[in-house]
Amino acid sequence: MPRSPAEVGFATFSTAFMLTRILQSFRQEYRAHPMTRFGIWTLAYGIALEITSRFSHGVPGLLWLLFWGSAIASGAYGISRLIRLFKDRVLWRLSRRLAVTYVFIAVIPVVLILALVALAVTMINGQLAAYLVSLKLREQVEELRQVNRVIAHEAHMTEVRTPKQLLARLRQLFSAELEQHAAAYPGLEITVHLGPLSRAYLLDGTPLPQPAAVPLWFKQEEFAGMVYQDGRLFLRSMDHGPTPVGDLTVILTQPFTPQLLDLVGAGIGPVGVLVPQPAGSRVERSATLRSSSQIQISAGQPLPTETITSNTVPLPASAGFFDLKVLGASALDPIVWRGAARQPLQTPVFVYVRSRLAALNRRLLGTLGVYSRVYVTVFIVIAVALLIIEMVSVVMGLRLTRSITGTVNRLYDATERVKAGDFSYRIGVPARDQLGALGEAFDTMTASVERLLRENQEKTRLQNELEIARHVQEQLFPHAIPEVPGLELYGTCIPARGVSGDYYDFLRVGGNHMVIVLADVSGKGISAALLMAAIQSAIRAQLYTAVSGDGQAEGALLATAEVVRRLNRQFYETTPAEKYATFFYAVYDAASRRLTYTNAGHPAPMLFHGKKVERLDVGGTAIGLFAESGFEQGEIRLDADDLLLAFTDGITEPENSFEEEFGERRLAETVLRAGAESPEGLARQIYQSVNDWTGSPELQDDMTLIIAHTTRAPAINSGEQSLA
Repeated sequence: MPRSPAEVGFATFSTAFMLTRILQSFRQEYRAHPMTRFGIWTLAYGIALEITSRFSHGVPGLLWLLFWGSAIASGAYGISRLIRLFKDRVLWRLSRRLAVTYVFIAVIPVVLILALVALAVTMINGQLAAYLVSLKLREQVEELRQVNRVIAHEAHMTEVRTPKQLLARLRQLFSAELEQHAAAYPGLEITVHLGPLSRAYLLDGTPLPQPAAVPLWFKQEEFAGMVYQDGRLFLRSMDHGPTPVGDLTVILTQPFTPQLLDLVGAGIGPVGVLVPQPAGSRVERSATLRSSSQIQISAGQPLPTETITSNTVPLPASAGFFDLKVLGASALDPIVWRGAARQPLQTPVFVYVRSRLAALNRRLLGTLGVYSRVYVTVFIVIAVALLIIEMVSVVMGLRLTRSITGTVNRLYDATERVKAGDFSYRIGVPARDQLGALGEAFDTMTASVERLLRENQEKTRLQNELEIARHVQEQLFPHAIPEVPGLELYGTCIPARGVSGDYYDFLRVGGNHMVIVLADVSGKGISAALLMAAIQSAIRAQLYTAVSGDGQAEGALLATAEVVRRLNRQFYETTPAEKYATFFYAVYDAASRRLTYTNAGHPAPMLFHGKKVERLDVGGTAIGLFAESGFEQGEIRLDADDLLLAFTDGITEPENSFEEEFGERRLAETVLRAGAESPEGLARQIYQSVNDWTGSPELQDDMTLIIAHTTRAPAINSGEQSLA
C-alpha cells in the first residue's frame, strides 16, 4: 500500500533529523577529544597508503607498520569510548541497568545451564547408546565363545575313529544346531583344523575358499574378541584342544556387515563402523561396505577408511518435542590377527550410533519395570516445581524491577522539580514496601520543607514588620532627655521580642515641672507595642490640652490621680477585657523638689535616701481592668543625692536555673553597691546583674528602667504650678 505524501515527508524529516543529530554528535566528539581526531587522521592516512599501493609499486612496510600501530591504538580508544557512551547514555537510566543486570544474572545463566544440561544429556545418552552397541558386540563375542565351547566338548566326546569322520560330524553338528539360529549369526564363517586337515564353510554349508589361519601368537586354549585382518573387522572365537583323532582347532568368524550392525543396533538406532584400510591399499567398495572416507592418524597422515552402516534399523520415532537426536561414538580395540605378537591395532576404529533420548531412557529404566514410573514421576514433579519457581521468580523480578525503577524515576523527577524550587510536587507512591515508604518519606519531607518555607516567609514578613514596628516604637521613646534644674534623668528599654510592651517617657512642662511616665502592658510583641503606643498618645493628648505649643502651661496641671483615672477609662473602653497595663505617673516640681505620683498596680519604685529605701506605692489597681476605679495621689519631697529607681517586672522576675526570681531585694542591693555611679552606669550594672543571675542571653521579659538622681543645684524660686 503506497504511503501518503504526509507520511513520506514525515519519514524524510525524521531521517534528516537523525542524521543531523549524528553529525552534531560526531562534530562534538571530534572537537572535544584529541584521540578522536588522531583516529580520523589515522584512517585518512591508511586510505592514502592503500591508494598509493594500488597505483604504484607498493609502499614501504614501515609505513604500514606505523599505520597499524596507530590504528590499533585508535581502535582501542574508540571501543573504550563506545563502552563509556553505552554506559552513560544507554545504561544511564536505572531501569535499563536493572534490565541488563537481570538478563546477565537470571536469563543468561539459566539459558547456559539449560544448554549445558541439554549438552550433558545429549553427550551422556549418546555415549550410553555407544556403550549399548559395544555391550552387544561383546555379548555377540561371548555367544561365539559359548558355541565354540559346546562344539569343542562334542568333539572330545565323539566316538568317531578318523579325522574325516570327525570333520563331517562337526559340520553336521553346526548345521543341525546353528542353522535355525542363523539370523543371530549373520555371515558366520566356520573354520576347523584337525591335524593336517582344514575345512572352511558358512553356516549353510557353502564352502569358503580360504580357511582362517591360526596366528603365531596364539598359545592358549581359547580366544574370543574383535580382530582386524586385511582391512576387515571380525568378531572371532577360537578353541584349541586334543581329540582322540588329533589336535582340533575351531575358529568361528563373524565379519562386520550391515546385517551384524542391524543386529546390535536393534532397539537403539542405526550403527556405523569406520574400518581403517592398510596404508598403500586401494579402497574398493563391496556390497557390504557403504562408503569410503579418510581419518587422521597421530602422525598427521590421512588414512583411508571404509564405513559399514546398518541396513534396516531406523532411527527411533520421536516421542515429543524434547525427544532429541543423539550421536554416540566409541573406540574399538581390535587385535591384529596376523601379527607376530598379540597387539591391538594402532590406528583408531570407531563405532557410532544415532538414537533418541526416549528410546535410550526406556532401555535404561526398563529393568525397573513398573517402578520406572517412580523416577519419571519424581522427574516431572521436580521439573514442574522448578518451572513454577522460575515463573514466580520472573514475576517477582519484574515486579521488583518495576517497583525500583518506578520509584527511582519518580524520585528523580521529584528531585529535579525540587531543584527548580517546586516543593509542591508529590511522588504519590503507596507504601507497600520499603521503596514505597521511601517515596512516602520523600513526600513528607517535601511537604515539611514547603511548610517550613512558608513559615520562613511568614517569619521573614513578621520580622520585617517587627523591624518596622521597632523603628516606629523608637520614635515613641524620648530621643533626648529634657533637663530641669537639680535633676539627672536616664531611661532605657530592652525589648524581649524586637518590640516592647513597656513604655517610659519624660515630658517637661513649663520651666520647672517634669512628667515621668512608666507603663507595662500585659503580653509581649506587636500587640503590646500597639497598646503601648495608644497609652503614649493618650497621655500626651491629655497633657497637651493644658500646655501651649511652646511647652508653657496654660492653666493648672491635672492631678496625677485624675490623669490615671481618665487613662483607665479610655483603656478599658478601647481594649479587650483580658488586656490591662500597670502604670506609674509622676510629676516632679524642680522648684520645691516635690514629687507627686500615682502608682496604678505597677511595681513600686524605690527612693533611696542614702542607705534608706522608701517605696512609692500610693495609687490603685492596674488600668483597663475596671471601667471606674478609684486612684489616689502620693507626694514626697526629694533631698539632694536622692535616687529614684522605677522599673518593670522584667527586671525583678527573671529566674535562674533553679526557678528562683532575681527579686527586688537583689535589685536594691545592686543599687546600694553601685554607690555614686552615674545613672547610665547604674543601669548597666543592673542589667549585668540580671543577666548573670539568669545565665542566659535571651531575655525572659521586656526590661525597662527609669533612674532619677537629685543634685545639689540651688532651688528655683520662680512661681510654682499647682496640681489640682
